[in-house]
Amino acid sequence: MVNGQGTSVQETVDSHYVNDEGIIHAYPDKPESEYLSESLGLYMEYLLQVGDKQHFAEQAAILKERFLVETGGQVFIPWRLYEEANVNALIDDVRISAALEAAAEQFAEPAYSELSEQILSAMEDRQHQQGIAVDFYDWSFQLAGNRLTLSYLIDEMTVLPESYAMLDLEETDMFFPEYYDFEKKQYVKSKEVHMIDQLLIAINRFDQGLKSPEFQKWLIEEWNSQGRLAGRYDRETGEATVDYESLAVYYYLWQYFERVGQVELSEQAVQRAESLAGEELPGELHFFDFIHYQMIMHEQ
Repeated sequence: MVNGQGTSVQETVDSHYVNDEGIIHAYPDKPESEYLSESLGLYMEYLLQVGDKQHFAEQAAILKERFLVETGGQVFIPWRLYEEANVNALIDDVRISAALEAAAEQFAEPAYSELSEQILSAMEDRQHQQGIAVDFYDWSFQLAGNRLTLSYLIDEMTVLPESYAMLDLEETDMFFPEYYDFEKKQYVKSKEVHMIDQLLIAINRFDQGLKSPEFQKWLIEEWNSQGRLAGRYDRETGEATVDYESLAVYYYLWQYFERVGQVELSEQAVQRAESLAGEELPGELHFFDFIHYQMIMHEQ
């Protein structure tokens, strides 16, 4: 797979997104930008997708050497480096763990499976409220968080699978609540919705056999009338609150349209992403957008 400049995705990552130690930073050619476990997990997913055993091994080594923190006989992955971060992130850990498990089989490396189990065991042991997964665990205070962000319940999640029940909520309007608050015992809605979250929740629901007719109706109408999807919308009016579009949004839009059988619309979403990306990559793209776009392109 090559990007718009005729170099492979891995070459672009190596040239623009990693520091001297091979750790991915958030923005191209800006080694002072954040080093996120999210970036590591997404790149692992991409490397699995393209079957790159060598680069995957390099990322697994960086995970072990730079991200994994041992404490109390268990390991955790701080959500970012260099900030005294003592908190992990559910979705990133699940993504990394699932990638390691898949790589153990794909690349015939059983050590990856052992590493995956280490990461999951700490989450199973600590990172929940009443057996339901929560967003994070604070290892400095040894406290589990008290919210579960619904977009975190991705299909790869094998830890605390009863957490999926939290997705089975009644659709009362076109958008979903963002998270469940265990202290208040209620779902919480923001006034402004982020489309990555909304699309991920709809995808997560679909993968659990749950339909989302209100959201789907709004989404198709918005797409057909505008031919684009903005990054954020007003919950009450359904009107865009920002002008920007996001390649990562189009990745999840493509995924959702594919799932619900809207093949023509899924193709339009890919075309819009290609138009938005243009020829010069990575430009100023955050790694999150860059790698999601490459995942779309690899599937075409």
